[in-house]
Amino acid sequence: MEPGRNRDVVVIGGSAGSLEPIKTITAGLPADLPAAVLVTMHLGADAPSLLAPIIGRGAGMPAVVPRDGDPVKAGYIYVARPDYHLEVGERRMHHGHGPKVNGVRPAIDVMFKSAVATFGPHVVGVVLSGGLDDGSAGLASVKRAGGVAIVQDPEDATVVSMPMNAIQRAAPDHVAPSAEIARLVVDAVNQPAHDGGQEMQRGGSAMPVPVAAEDVEGRVTGLTCPECHGGIWMRGAPDEITFSCRVGHSYSPEAFFELQAENVENALWAGVRSLEEQASLAETMASRAERARNESARDRYERRRAVAAGNAEVRRRLLVERD
Repeated sequence: MEPGRNRDVVVIGGSAGSLEPIKTITAGLPADLPAAVLVTMHLGADAPSLLAPIIGRGAGMPAVVPRDGDPVKAGYIYVARPDYHLEVGERRMHHGHGPKVNGVRPAIDVMFKSAVATFGPHVVGVVLSGGLDDGSAGLASVKRAGGVAIVQDPEDATVVSMPMNAIQRAAPDHVAPSAEIARLVVDAVNQPAHDGGQEMQRGGSAMPVPVAAEDVEGRVTGLTCPECHGGIWMRGAPDEITFSCRVGHSYSPEAFFELQAENVENALWAGVRSLEEQASLAETMASRAERARNESARDRYERRRAVAAGNAEVRRRLLVERD
């Protein structure tokens, strides 16, 4: 599909709470829409690939999971596979099992950025309900390239973080409830697209690009990757920062903070578990010492059990009762 006067690629991304908006939007698109529609929704790696048939039941266009290398054709809805990035290159679709971006795969930013790299201003981007900010950097790239950026109204979204971050980051052309987005997409597709937008720059958005010590565009932070625990580089302009590790795990600041917070909680619960195991071991040894009538050993192990159990209880209470 050669880029023409009008916009001919629509990319839609969502996470928690986005299924109904996706169904509403795709059901509202005409069967003869002169554009291809690509959809990425955050799904678990082991989730069955049912999104395409669910969308297809109400849409006028066929909804399919594309095969690797399929051309991008107007009149089709292409749905990302669970645990695979949906990427566009040389006007063909590719399934990438590369590093996670913003802690997820498929990532919305990957689909958006790759579509812009191939089709430039001929892209319409839509960000829907979801947590954190995957899709914000990608939508900003759509806008910079001269495409049309649309965001679901946060008041209409089940989970508001993704739309709110996209509004702040991308300054979209339209913010609307899901019931109105299909009409906006059709209008945008039928608008002439003009070349001359800003070119994509390396860094500055979450993309799975490996970095190394000689990468002059980034600097080592001393932080570690939440996924692989490797060193983290920081890249991009002050208002568009990306954190990336050597193998290519990439994060926006918001996603990086949340994943680090999750790792901290996991580490704290691991500490509770270790202390409770230590208390259990001390209790077992105290019982054995009791049966052997070794009062000195019994008392020593009982003191250890009490200390470990008390510390575990304090840490458990702090985790459970925090705001």
